[in-house]
Amino acid sequence: VATNPQYGRICERAAGQTAASRPVRVFSFPSMEEVRLRPSGGATLFVSRLSDLAGLPASTSVRNANSRQLIFLERLPVAALAARLVKLNIRNAERLHIAAEPDEPAIQMMIRRLIRGLTANDKGANAGDARIVDAWMEGDQLVLLSPQFVRLEVPLKKLGKLIGDDSHQTGSFQIDDDGRFIYWPHADVHLGWTQLRQLVDPATAIEAVRRTQIFNVRYGEAIRAVRERHGLKQSEVAGLTERHLRRIEHGEQAASKNSLATLAVAHEMDLAAYLDTLAAEMKQNR
Repeated sequence: VATNPQYGRICERAAGQTAASRPVRVFSFPSMEEVRLRPSGGATLFVSRLSDLAGLPASTSVRNANSRQLIFLERLPVAALAARLVKLNIRNAERLHIAAEPDEPAIQMMIRRLIRGLTANDKGANAGDARIVDAWMEGDQLVLLSPQFVRLEVPLKKLGKLIGDDSHQTGSFQIDDDGRFIYWPHADVHLGWTQLRQLVDPATAIEAVRRTQIFNVRYGEAIRAVRERHGLKQSEVAGLTERHLRRIEHGEQAASKNSLATLAVAHEMDLAAYLDTLAAEMKQNR
């Protein structure tokens, strides 16, 4: 939900760049005061510039527990934050993120990463937190933001062996367009959310990998069951080699968005219907 026309256009473009496996609806309103939405069971993301909050009455409640607010500072100073944020009445840090992207392309890229992370089909049991929406330095820590606005703090001393300890270089990183990893050019090192989490908490990271592997096996079994029910042989799925499909069905490899789109075509279904069929198969064989 964009709370000004410019951000409405930006959100439309960002959504158009994202091959989402779940439907994404973009609503645009002239101002934050004019936002009117029907109740929905889905997650709602409000995208605003800080100046959009100026006309709100005091203690405005941000819709519901499933909603999140992304705010861009743009040209306003940090000193303008307090008076505006208090109006949102948000008490949970996982419902709010404030970004200081320098220009419109950077704003659009962050929104794209956020949409991609929230709708990605490859997130397994981790509820989307394997993507990186934003990252910044806080003193001697690197802080990551997930699509659910969960923050991961990584002490720089944990990164020293991989990227060195020069503060100027460690802070000069790039975030992948889809949020899969952070890249440090000076060290030619790519690290994703799971790898960085493993540096901080190895036990939790290993458990997350285990859950993802279990999910891949169950998802692969569902893909095989649906294929066999439709009378398709592995060799009859155009666009995937038998070896590739076999690895997916055995849970040895995650099913990518492109692979699922190819399988949907082979089953003469659109992607959404195919994904719903797989979900029903997994639920039936839980």
